[in-house]
Amino acid sequence: MALSHSELGRREEALAAAEKVLNIYQQLAQNRPDAFLPDLAMSLNNMAKSLSEFGRREEALVPAEKAVNIYQELAQNRPDAFLPYLATSLNNMALFLSELGRHEESLAAAEKAVTIRQELVRNRPDAFLPDLASSLDNMANRLRELGRPEEALAAA
Repeated sequence: MALSHSELGRREEALAAAEKVLNIYQQLAQNRPDAFLPDLAMSLNNMAKSLSEFGRREEALVPAEKAVNIYQELAQNRPDAFLPYLATSLNNMALFLSELGRHEESLAAAEKAVTIRQELVRNRPDAFLPDLASSLDNMANRLRELGRPEEALAAA
């Protein structure tokens, strides 16, 4: 629901919906983490995106980092199911960090996303090659921000 509001340009409603959904999943995950931690992580990512769209970038980083932490934990037990989500969350976090001018940290997150997606492509190129391209582009942008154009060109 939050993303639908956002796509329609109704950002305030999107943020309110994201907060409501996040609160619900926090309660559910507290009682049944095995069942609801993935949904909580997704809701945290949605909240981070909504906050970022409002220009509240510093605040956006908090749920983004929480989502990464949850997906890291989930991926340890079920890598096939959760590594793709971890890579997406790392990509998102790299963007948020970049917007805050934290370029070294942004690059580190982007590099982790690339590493994960390279592994995924080795096993299932048809499913994950487009995502790897996106992560490589993100990493190239982070390298450009750091004044490393040759490395950016190689990554792209």
